[in-house]
Amino acid sequence: MDICTREGTSENSHSVQRFWLVRHGLTQWNAQHRYCGHSDIPLVASGRVQARWLASQLRFVHLRGIYSSDLARALETAEIIASKHVSPIAVTASAAWREIAFGAWEGLTYSEIAATFTDRLDFFTDPAHYAPPGGESLTDVLGRIRPALTEIMQRFSHEQGDIVIVSHGGTLRALLCAMLNMPLSQQWQLRLDPGSLSAIDLSLAEHGSFVATLVLLNSQRSSMRDATSLPAAYGARVSKIPAAMSGYQEAGSKRDV
Repeated sequence: MDICTREGTSENSHSVQRFWLVRHGLTQWNAQHRYCGHSDIPLVASGRVQARWLASQLRFVHLRGIYSSDLARALETAEIIASKHVSPIAVTASAAWREIAFGAWEGLTYSEIAATFTDRLDFFTDPAHYAPPGGESLTDVLGRIRPALTEIMQRFSHEQGDIVIVSHGGTLRALLCAMLNMPLSQQWQLRLDPGSLSAIDLSLAEHGSFVATLVLLNSQRSSMRDATSLPAAYGARVSKIPAAMSGYQEAGSKRDV
């Protein structure tokens, strides 16, 4: 994949910033379909392989900065990317880029959640207004990532080069929904596997809103794409799950949300 050049540049291209959105490499809880949330679960060996692949894709891209969640699985992924880049580049870690806090659901599979919290599943159909018990809604998540994103854009508004954000599946889906004006309830339609690379071009309008173009979604090592399938929540057969999620296979899933 050639990611070093851009097409369709214009006289206003200096105001457009490219953000490379990286979901951290695989963890054991990902492989077991468990909701990680703010639990600090490290990468497994195959997750580090994914991180090195990500580093190879971004090695020659002119970068201005790498921003990461401060959780170990994201921070190690970011540090591997930085260590392989052709130019020295620092990683800035922040809790703003953490995964959704899943509260009482952390460490559980979707099946365990559905069996234990039978009347608390509204997050799956209306994540903007409902949160897991003791956790965050996607509106809460956007409340911390919007200011962080705006700060990055303003800081580098007059400099050349791209930005890398290493974060988590739920957080990045919420970000993409917000930037692309998609309802948060449709977040499940954006597939972001562990170790995947996506990209979005952003600019700030005069009134402070974002103008976004999706450039790349869920690019990953071909062997990992073949080995992974959708998380259990996508295929759940309960009334709380939107019809758009039905039809996916749970068997053999190696991902969480």
